[in-house]
Amino acid sequence: MNASTREGRSTMGLTLRLWLMLLVPIVLAVALYGAVIHTTRHQFLRSQATAELRHHASLVEAAIGGAVERGQVELLKHRIERLAQADHILGIAAFDERGGPILVTDPIAGEAAELAALARRALATGSEIEEEQALGDGPALVRTVTFSQRGLSVVAVVVRELRYLDAFASSSNRGLALAGAALLAATALIAAFASRATVGRPAGAIVAGVERVARGELGVTVPEAGAEELRRLARAFNAMTASLAEARARLEQEQAARAAVERKLQQAHALSAVGQVVASIGHEIGSPLNVILARARRLADQPGWSDAARGELETIATQSERISRVVARLLSVARPPRLLGRGGDVAQVAREVLAFLGPECRQRGITTRIEHDGAPLHVVLDADHLFQVVFNLCLNAAQAQPRGGEIAVRLRKLDARKVAIEIEDRGPGVPPGVAEHIFEAFFTSRSDRGGTGLGLAIVEGMVREAGGSVELVSASHRDHGGACFRVTLPRGAAAPLGARGAEARA
Repeated sequence: MNASTREGRSTMGLTLRLWLMLLVPIVLAVALYGAVIHTTRHQFLRSQATAELRHHASLVEAAIGGAVERGQVELLKHRIERLAQADHILGIAAFDERGGPILVTDPIAGEAAELAALARRALATGSEIEEEQALGDGPALVRTVTFSQRGLSVVAVVVRELRYLDAFASSSNRGLALAGAALLAATALIAAFASRATVGRPAGAIVAGVERVARGELGVTVPEAGAEELRRLARAFNAMTASLAEARARLEQEQAARAAVERKLQQAHALSAVGQVVASIGHEIGSPLNVILARARRLADQPGWSDAARGELETIATQSERISRVVARLLSVARPPRLLGRGGDVAQVAREVLAFLGPECRQRGITTRIEHDGAPLHVVLDADHLFQVVFNLCLNAAQAQPRGGEIAVRLRKLDARKVAIEIEDRGPGVPPGVAEHIFEAFFTSRSDRGGTGLGLAIVEGMVREAGGSVELVSASHRDHGGACFRVTLPRGAAAPLGARGAEARA
């Protein structure tokens, strides 16, 4: 599954959830609104129908009263038939005081018995009756009207249909449902596009960016788009990846610089080893060779030798001189060059060394500090070799504290001509039986951890060549354990800009 597919799936999942979160409340709101509107409309129409029925009953009462006063039954029937033709009136029935029908209009003729019983109940109670009954094909609203005069009582029952209310409600509900469906469809479409544009795509891009960073791609940036929170998240993500990329670049630079310094140290170790071997060979060969050369010259100068014998002695002397020159050239190659020049800034070099060893110290849990009053301190040892001296001592201090500790670098002026550099750790210290050999080449107490025994020997050689000294400070002069090395160097002038080599600056 490629990144685009994963991004698409994550975007669709988030968009769908957001779409449902927006759509479900809208659906519920529309449904609730429809239910409320249906109930409210039905109640309104029912109350309106009741009011119209009462108004019509008042007209019927007036019509009956006028006809009864004149004693005109035919006029009464005529008026009732005309009033029964009003909208939504199913019919009107008139009954005498005994419940006998005077007139029952056609649509409700089949319900005469029930209406007569209602009329008798109205006469018996002496009050008007209004109620809903099931008459004919559906529900109806009925109301009685009673008129008594001259010993004649007439009860009229007005019947108003209610079936049209259900038809009107059904039609309104269908319209509301269609409008709600259209609203929901438009809302769903808008919500889908809006959620995808403002949340889905930006969030999917951030998820894909996180997955790429997890695979090691630190140069990833995501578009700062969408909602404000997602834009802020994208900005924070881009800042994080930029910081990670810078940290990786710094780490790679530190590793490259460390590798370069290690290569230089390996070369120095090799040269030191070669120097030890060559010096030993030169000493072992040079002494007897000088004896041979001197005796051959002395014998050749004595009289009495034949020309052939004198020639052999000259050959021995010549070849001895040749071997001596070869040994001298070997010694000149192995002997370190002069280390004096424009002086290096001790504080600057100390800061560079601790910065270079920073990753290893953090890995071992070692804290570092420099004690310096801020006054410039320059020594005659040039900055490159001063770096090598301080580096070797600090590296030994770090390797002596595998489970954490501290490295303190103290810089101070002894007098107008000398500067002291003290490098102290909180390790196990140097055993008394080892202290007297620590500056010897190839001597090491860390052979099980890969020590070569050349680091302190190189330091001692460089410092001595510069006219200084290095020593192990006795533990009795300190109030805690560990080891402390003091390097004393003559003061020198400040080096001009650019004096440091590119490798030393790295």
